[in-house]
Amino acid sequence: MGENAKVFINPKSGSIRITGTIDIVDSEGNVTGTLENPKFCGCGQSKEKPLCDGSHKGVPKEK
Repeated sequence: MGENAKVFINPKSGSIRITGTIDIVDSEGNVTGTLENPKFCGCGQSKEKPLCDGSHKGVPKEK
């Protein structure tokens, strides 16, 4: 993860948002890609798991 990257966790949805650039690393430690400002799904509805695709917007909110 970049030196200035920050992690934000939404306690209501469980989503995780990272500001900055992160490396995608395989099981052998090789960097296979990078992501800029990714947001990870916390609702389980995303069709782009593990990334958030906004599908949570169509899910009724719990009271």
